Formats: sequence, structure tokens, C-alpha cells
Amino acid sequence: MSDKGKTEVSEQEKSNEMATETPNVMHIESNQLDYDAQRLHDLGYKQEFSRSLDMFVQFGFAFSTMAVLPSWSVGFGPALNSGGPTTLVFGWIVVATFVSLIGLGMAEIVSAMPTAGGVYYWCFKLSNEKYGPFAAWMAGYTYLIGLLAVNMTLAYGGAQFVIGMVGIGTGNFAQPEGAYVGIYVGLLLLAGAVNLLGTKVTGIINKFIVLWALIGTAIIVIAMPVMAPTHQSAKWVFTEFINNTGYQNSGNVFLLGMLQAGWTLIGYETSAQIVEETHRADVAAPRGIIVSILGAWIQGLVLIVAVLFSIQDVDTIASATVPIAELFQSTTNNPHLAIFFLFILLGAQLGSLFNSILACGHLIWAMARDGCLPYSKFFYKLSKGSHTPVRAIMLQLVICIVIIMPSFATTVFWQAILSAAVIAVNISYGLPFLCRLLFTRNVPLDGPFRLGKFSIPLNIISLAWITFFAVILCFPSVSPVDAQTMNYASLMIGAVLLFALFFWFVSGRHFYKGPMQNADH
Repeated sequence: MSDKGKTEVSEQEKSNEMATETPNVMHIESNQLDYDAQRLHDLGYKQEFSRSLDMFVQFGFAFSTMAVLPSWSVGFGPALNSGGPTTLVFGWIVVATFVSLIGLGMAEIVSAMPTAGGVYYWCFKLSNEKYGPFAAWMAGYTYLIGLLAVNMTLAYGGAQFVIGMVGIGTGNFAQPEGAYVGIYVGLLLLAGAVNLLGTKVTGIINKFIVLWALIGTAIIVIAMPVMAPTHQSAKWVFTEFINNTGYQNSGNVFLLGMLQAGWTLIGYETSAQIVEETHRADVAAPRGIIVSILGAWIQGLVLIVAVLFSIQDVDTIASATVPIAELFQSTTNNPHLAIFFLFILLGAQLGSLFNSILACGHLIWAMARDGCLPYSKFFYKLSKGSHTPVRAIMLQLVICIVIIMPSFATTVFWQAILSAAVIAVNISYGLPFLCRLLFTRNVPLDGPFRLGKFSIPLNIISLAWITFFAVILCFPSVSPVDAQTMNYASLMIGAVLLFALFFWFVSGRHFYKGPMQNADH
């Protein structure tokens, strides 16, 4: 019998078994569902979202969430002090290489399990019966805090771009922290309002943002070298090493500088949060992840080289209040053009924030669907018109606004949030790989996209890199260390994990049995 015939028989046997095991409940036969709804039904869930998204939106969602153009500029100043050109170029190549391996492993998993829970659901399915609920619980909370931290950093970065535009226009970059927080709150509320319009609207926005980012990148990387009064040499761009950190070990400095690339190259997994609204999600989602990472690879490298050749005064840029604004102003010697460049970055940043808010809202909704959150019944609700998780979106907005308030005491707080975002998100990436290696490494994944014999080795390499990088991201950025320069990311991550553990042992382990299948309800 051919492989195709065997597959058809296997699927028929599976349908017959399901019909036999659940004779007294309403259940949806295969011929009453389209391919995607049946695929979701086989994973244990009923179709609740409207499937209106396609392959391009999957790619666009991941690509615009990564938002290389603005995200790269957020850590540009600190990276100049932590290795300079050498770290910017080769740190990008190192991080991007390992991110590509992680993306391949993640693409294989989402192809087999295209559900809105993403890493949270995957950890449950890739574990055994005993540890599955605990693995899903910890993965869900780790990923949730990571997405919340990403939202906060995106909004705060957007505030920096606005302050930069105001500073160039007025000559005054010294704005009080209240100005940053006010703009931060405004951008969050704008992102929340856009997402309340539904995924059809965000799908259209994503297509526009992809074009915006690509055209904007082309404008900036062409205009800067053309307008720059002088240019750095190729030797300086590819070999110059700058150390203004206080650390004596150059290797440590190089690793610290990779935070900038690490922050930029996250977000490609967020497309998994909209798979339940995507046609042929088991094919579109893995392709979206892979293509978005490849696009980010190229876009980032071109941007880095163009910027480094165009830099005028490194010390002035590295010490500036808004380094990217100083870069544009000194390179073009035209304040209006510098403001325009910042506006391009702000537009791309907003697209990333819109997507991150949507991804986080879908994760909250998915965890509430499974009873993993306090007041789950309240947050497990979609609006009737746009099928949007309104309550989940509003919850994260409240959390993000409340948590930013300590930044009034010290600006170091938001830098810790940046590191915490990268650490938490990367740890959540690694947890499905860990669960698979520990419990189900001999069970092949059955999605259309498969890595075959390379699957387990790539999972091992990815997990090793994630562990190593998480440790590096906890290092203080300068030496000697004091209360102002301490990296509080490890403290924040530890607090989240302790909360999740405490909540698990006090409450979760008594009622939470893992993702609750609702396909037949």
C-alpha cells in the first residue's frame, strides 16, 4: 500500500475510534469541517476565531513584530560602548545564526501543533502525562511575562523616538521621565484600540507595515552614506573594538554587546498566536517564521554596515540621550530629514507594538480557555462582532501601565525590563525543546514541515544557546557595579518564576490538568 493510502486509512481509523469513544456527546464529523478546523479539532479544540489570514500576513506578522529597523536602534548606543563595530557586525551574525536554528525547530513544532497557545500548548503535548500540566503552566507564565516585557519595551522605545523628534526640533533632549511615561501610555492605548478592531484590520496594517519597513530601510541605508560628510574605513567597520564598560576581558564585552542583536531578533514566534485565524496554518505558520528570520538576517546586516560606514563622532553618539537621533542628525546635517528618519522608525515600532499586543492578548485568551489564569472564565471571552479577546487585551494594558511606574525612581528599571524581555522570551522558546528532549524525543512530529534526522540535534544546539545567552543577559552592563548600574533582569525573572511556582503549589496543581480540550463542547 502506498504511503498516501496508509495515511488515509490511519486517519479513517482515528475518526472511527473517536466516534466509538464519544457516542453520547455532540461531535463534529470530518466532512463537516474544512481542513484547518478539522486539524484544530484533532488537537482537541473547536474553531472559535474566523479564519481570514493568509501566508503573507503570517510572514508580515512575524516580520513586523521583529521590527529590525526600530528594534536595532534601541540598543545601538549601549552596543557602541560594548564592543562597537566588531560586536555590532559579528554579534549580529552569531545571534542570527542561532536564532535561525531555533526558528527551524519552532517551525517544525508549530506545523504539527498550530494552536493559539503556542509554546504553552507545545510544552504540554511534548511532555508526558505526569509533568505535562506543570511544564505547560511554567511555559505559559514565562512566555506571558516575556510578552508583557516586550510590550513595555516597544512602547518605551516608541517614546524615545518621539522624544528624539522633539529634541531635534527644539534642541532640547532633556525631557523629564514623566514625558516618557506619558507617551508610553498613549502608545499602549493606541495599540490596544487598534487591536479592538479585529484581526482583519491588523492583517491589512501588517501588509502596510511590511512595505513601510522595507521602503524605510532602503531610504535610510541609501541616504545616510550618500549624505554623510565623511566615511569610516572598511577596517574600522569590521575590526574596530570599543570598550567603555569598565570590564577588562574583551570576550565579556563582546558578549554584553550581543544584547542589542538579541533584543532585535525576537518576535518571530508571535505568528503562532494567530494560527487559529490563518488558512492552512500548518503550512503558512512555519513558512512565516522561516521567511521572517531570513528577511531580518538580510535587513539587519545591510542596516548595520550602512550605519557604521556613515558614523561621524562615535563618542558623541554613544553618550547621547537618544543615540539614534544624534546619529541621524550628525550624518545628514539636516534636522528635518533626521526627524523624518525617526518618523519611519516610529511607524515600524508601532506596527511591532500592535502585533505584540495582539499576540499577548491571544496567549492570555488561550491560557484562560484552559483555566490557567485567575478569573479564567472572565477573560475567556471573544467580542461578538470582531471575535477579538477584548478583556485579555485590556488586562495586559493595565498590567503594562502599572508596572512601568517604578521607572520614575530610576531609568535603570526600563533597561532591566529590556533584558528581562529577551531572557523570558528566549527561555520560553527553549522549554518546548527541553520537554521534547526529556519526554518525547523518539516521537516524530507529524506536521507538513519536518526536519527529519536533523530535528533532535537542532533542538539540542538551540537549547544550549538559549541557556548560555540567558546567563550572558544577566551580566551588568558596566563595571564596577552599584545600585544604579546593576542588571536587575535576573531578579525580575526570578520573581516571576517564584510567583508561578508558588501559584502552582498553592492552587494550580489541585485543579490544572493541562490544556482543556473543548472540541466536543
